[in-house]
Amino acid sequence: MKKIIFTLLLFQLSTFNFQLSTAFAQDLYVGSLYVTSTEEESLLGDGKNTWANRRAPICDILNFEQPDVLGLQSLNSTQLSFIANRLTNYTASGDIFYNKNNLELLSNGTVSDMPDGSTCSWVKLRKEEKDFYVFNICFSTTATVASTSSTRVITAIGEINTENLPCIIVGFLGVNETKTPYSRLSVKYNDCYTKAPVVSAELGTVNNFDIENNHGTERFDFVFASKTVTIKAYGQLQYGYFTKESDGTYKRRQLSSHFPIMAKLTLP
Repeated sequence: MKKIIFTLLLFQLSTFNFQLSTAFAQDLYVGSLYVTSTEEESLLGDGKNTWANRRAPICDILNFEQPDVLGLQSLNSTQLSFIANRLTNYTASGDIFYNKNNLELLSNGTVSDMPDGSTCSWVKLRKEEKDFYVFNICFSTTATVASTSSTRVITAIGEINTENLPCIIVGFLGVNETKTPYSRLSVKYNDCYTKAPVVSAELGTVNNFDIENNHGTERFDFVFASKTVTIKAYGQLQYGYFTKESDGTYKRRQLSSHFPIMAKLTLP
């Protein structure tokens, strides 16, 4: 009888410990969207992939998905202002948006001394007593500059994240996953695409507004996370919208020249 009672107590204790650890684990839904600036969009597609057509669908999808944190790249101040005004429950810290209902901004900034053509912004956030960093990168498409940029970002993270808190890096790498910038980052941080047990991503991350003729598998947009962060799922959003053509038919279009990518994570 005593053995049975002792076994039950052990079971209840282990259940309590599991519930306690689960209660303190913090889930995060983070993502990256290469918006495609109005200057860049004029070089792609058939001329109807304009910001005026894309802006409402982009914001509606983001309001539906409600990521905790979202890094944006390749957009101008007018585009940034529109998104900031259209999104609900969000505050913008530069080109990083965070859900103001469940996240507290502790500090923010930009990485100095980035090579020309590359940028990196960052925020330190808190979710229910759990602090973490998010870095949003947009690197030059010149391979040597992207390589130097990755080195600078890794160094900057060490300078900024002195507490060694969980760190998430999102954004456009400028080059694909076979190049040096990727290998440098993936040594120190996990690529959510390769580590997630659940992945929904049929194609590469670039579509150039023409998915029918762009079936590449290369990835240029990434979500990386500290090795202490649990990666639960990764997805490439395939949402689109329709425009009415001159012949009366409707054409399905892409939100951007790049697909939005998202990851579901748990902080340690």
